[in-house]
Amino acid sequence: MNRTQVFAFTAAIAMCCPTLAADEVKPKSTSPTTDAAKAIPSHEKLADISLKGKDGTTLQTLCSDTQGRIVALVGQSRQFNSAAKNVVSEIHILSPEGKAVQKWEINFHAHSINVGPDGTLFVAGDGKVARFDKNGKELGQIELPHIAELIKNKEQMKKDAEIQIAQQREQFDKTLKSFTDQKEKLEKKKLEDLTKQEKSQLAQYKQILKSYEQTADYYKKMTVEDVVAQTLSRLKVINGIAVSSKEIFLVCGESKGYGYAIWRMSHEFKEPKQVKTGVRGCCGQMDVQVADSDFLLAENCDYKFGRYDRDGKSIGAWGKGMMAASGKESAPDCFGGCCNPMNLRIDKAGDVYTAESEGIIKRFSAKGDFLGTVAKVSLTGGCKNVALAVSGDGEKVFFCDQPGSKVIILARKKADKTLGGN
Repeated sequence: MNRTQVFAFTAAIAMCCPTLAADEVKPKSTSPTTDAAKAIPSHEKLADISLKGKDGTTLQTLCSDTQGRIVALVGQSRQFNSAAKNVVSEIHILSPEGKAVQKWEINFHAHSINVGPDGTLFVAGDGKVARFDKNGKELGQIELPHIAELIKNKEQMKKDAEIQIAQQREQFDKTLKSFTDQKEKLEKKKLEDLTKQEKSQLAQYKQILKSYEQTADYYKKMTVEDVVAQTLSRLKVINGIAVSSKEIFLVCGESKGYGYAIWRMSHEFKEPKQVKTGVRGCCGQMDVQVADSDFLLAENCDYKFGRYDRDGKSIGAWGKGMMAASGKESAPDCFGGCCNPMNLRIDKAGDVYTAESEGIIKRFSAKGDFLGTVAKVSLTGGCKNVALAVSGDGEKVFFCDQPGSKVIILARKKADKTLGGN
């Protein structure tokens, strides 16, 4: 990770992590028996499939198509610095059992994929979006017009960069103090008195502060040109794409700060409209999916997922964080870690599946009621894309192990007739 990436990483964390303990909500008391049943995973690992592309590129994200097949994106990782030139990405089609079916190349640095109700595959990244039929034939590709327009106005971007540098230097100092204070507060306790969650938080604070040490000197020397280059690169990253019957929704960075915007347009890439701004997401992660004509966001900074109509009006939000301050471990319906859920997916019945960086998958009803734990998968690394897909009957869940570059196939336990089953 270069210095620009380190700064962007820590700045993104600062959007949501300084108030980690303050934002946590104490879970409502529920029956211990019910909690215990819902904590038992309904699915277990059936297989894991390693995927590698040209020049050692790796699995970045996945979804499933209308035939129930796994659609995996293999390529270079998302970057906050300028994207490499002449990058080629790959689409790998696998059967529901994980057998290779088809593969084709994408002629740009792709970051996100999703499949529409009619089977059309949409691929987005590097400020572009393209669509393909189920056999890999390209049906159209454009440079996203709103990103192209922002990039043209570099003089305004320089003015904005000057203001941004001043604000970020002030925020950097505040955030550094916040993390230092929280770390020292935990270190005052005896190691044996720390809960499992507090030990995890302490390790996270130490890791974050170490990255801040690496960034401090560079940050002092940051120039307007540095910020403009960083902004241009960040604008081209498409963090998520979702497809309804008539429209697509895209998540991308904004020209100011480190928030995200949601854009809507037709399948033919016409009538682009920004429907939401100022969306917070940690560590460069913000997932979007559709529910009918609405869209859902994995609002990882707030330990919830939110539903919005096609114009960005809030319909509701569900989820809650751990109550670390109480010294108790999380109830199974809570989201833990630094910032979760990272990804989500909706099945045909309307249930919402959420995925956390730590490899935990949960299932909620369309109304936000917690239905049960789906799986717990061992993963390495911190905050990351943990995309997932669900078979039509709910019997299988396909999970993205990004650090391991593997597609993990999870199957419902044969004896599972407990809460959380279909």
